[in-house]
Amino acid sequence: MPASKPMPAPAAAAAPPPPASPPSESAPPTQAAAAAPPPRDRGDGVGAAPAGGASAGEAIDYTRIPGELDKKFEAFDEDGALRPTIINPADVWSRTASKGLLAEPTTATMFTKEQKDEKNRAFDLLDALSRSGALPIEHASLHVVIAATHCFDKTLLDTVIQGNVNPIEKVERSVMLVATTVHNRDASEMIVEDQRARFFTYTPKLGPGEPRG
Repeated sequence: MPASKPMPAPAAAAAPPPPASPPSESAPPTQAAAAAPPPRDRGDGVGAAPAGGASAGEAIDYTRIPGELDKKFEAFDEDGALRPTIINPADVWSRTASKGLLAEPTTATMFTKEQKDEKNRAFDLLDALSRSGALPIEHASLHVVIAATHCFDKTLLDTVIQGNVNPIEKVERSVMLVATTVHNRDASEMIVEDQRARFFTYTPKLGPGEPRG
């Protein structure tokens, strides 16, 4: 009988590729960390833009508004009736708050020490939420109260009868001086159309095209 041919040996299985070596510690990361945004204005005037000259997205320095009001009063208050006013809050405050969303609100009396403690707690919470100013706080409202007093030299009856002066026109001018300064807009933009002719008749300096002071 003829000798049988030897069967070919099976092919060896391909060896698996070696595992990928771990990246070197000195290799740069594939994605750079985002830089922290600059801190927002804290309300103390640090890094803020001047009032009235800030565009959209810029901070406004509200501490400069009283000085701009004084300049506006000197330029347009012919009677010298407007005076800057300092607001001094009372020593004892009352606070109404709820401990939870469904809890009933309670009112508590706060003396000087309690006011200081609550203020520090509020700023500590704000500092924690914003990571010491690194994170911007969106959709927040800041309420600034600025006061000015219109003074009459005489009583109301003497102003109308003896001085033949309409006190309403004087007060309207004072209100418009404050409003145009705070909102940085012309008086013509803040008065309804059917009242513009009457207002600019006795206050022509605030009319369209006149300097804002």
